[in-house]
Amino acid sequence: MKEGIFKKGRLKILFLAIVLRLLVSGFLYHPDIKTFNFQSSFLKKGVVNIYPYLIENRMSLPLKEEFVYFPLSYFVVGGYQAIVSPLLGQGLDNWLANADSVTSVTDPNIFWYLIFLKFPLLVVDIAIAFLLLKFFKDEKDKEKAFTFWLFNPFTIILIYAFSNIDIYSVFLTLVAFLFLKRKKLLSALVFLGLAACFKAYPLIFLPFIFLKAKNTKQKILSVLIPLFILFLTIVPFWSTAFVQSALVSGLTTRIFNPGILVGFGESIMMGLLILSALFFSVWLHKKDINLFNYWVVFLLIIFSFSHFHISWLLWIAPFLLILIVKNSKLTWPVVLLCMLALAIPLLYEDRNMTISLFRIYTTWYDLLPTPFAVMEKFYDPYNFQSILHTLFAGGAGVISYKLLSEKKD
Repeated sequence: MKEGIFKKGRLKILFLAIVLRLLVSGFLYHPDIKTFNFQSSFLKKGVVNIYPYLIENRMSLPLKEEFVYFPLSYFVVGGYQAIVSPLLGQGLDNWLANADSVTSVTDPNIFWYLIFLKFPLLVVDIAIAFLLLKFFKDEKDKEKAFTFWLFNPFTIILIYAFSNIDIYSVFLTLVAFLFLKRKKLLSALVFLGLAACFKAYPLIFLPFIFLKAKNTKQKILSVLIPLFILFLTIVPFWSTAFVQSALVSGLTTRIFNPGILVGFGESIMMGLLILSALFFSVWLHKKDINLFNYWVVFLLIIFSFSHFHISWLLWIAPFLLILIVKNSKLTWPVVLLCMLALAIPLLYEDRNMTISLFRIYTTWYDLLPTPFAVMEKFYDPYNFQSILHTLFAGGAGVISYKLLSEKKD
């Protein structure tokens, strides 16, 4: 309250932002929200370890996918669902268990189901908007960050169209970097570890925090604390089912796709190659690095050299916003970069990325061709994706060079 975070003008913006999010939540549907909520619904039925349960009972379940997220995601999603289920009645469970792609989207209550199931995402999304205020001292910068986050179309699409539960990890990672900004390393490490309990990607940044640490004790803690927190949350569920479903699933391991083949089944992974070069460069030259900038560069490298999932784009969203508020010259280059990054997965050969988002209005949308199919009539869509990805990588490289040249935290 001292900083006036709930002042009158901001509340008006917040109200409009919430209304907008509720509308998008209820009227855009990606089947992922149905899948992971169906899987998480077993928590209220007493299933604690979801990984072997889904595999052992696969033949009798209507939805047969494995749970690809970490245990904390299961307990957060399942715990929330246990709270709201009494409000929605048996209809929610019936809808979640309905594997028919037509009747599941024609259920008259689907709009309410989507709003209720996406509501936790909205809460964390709004929390990020207020958290961003903490990164700025100037009131004008605070207002820009708050408004840009709440009304930019990129994050609204990523969160509410695609039901992106990576937002939990994004929020905790942002908290970690706020503590790093305030020189509170131990607190930052705890939140980075918690972020990894939802999605493992923050752990790859630990070597750079290790280099930034001032002494041997801090260096040891910078590695042990996040890994120990993750270990505590996954060890009770450790099994072949967990390893195959979540730990080494495609969503986890494809963060560094194979790159240049060197023979006998080996390849040089380009993203990991560049990150390794950055690490050894900082180590050998004893550079005092800007951890925030290196984090952004780290994510830009991942997206430049991997077949990324659209949900991953949310990982970098709040950090790019902080950058453009601090340096307005980066605004349009970053916006163009975001447009390129969003366009690539929308051109995948997957109806759920585009046309099928609108099926809850009418299944007549099934008759419409996807952007991939349309482009296929006159040009190779894979080549076009490659062009967009190359342009993205070029822009990301230039922005990364600029960020790496800045030394002040």
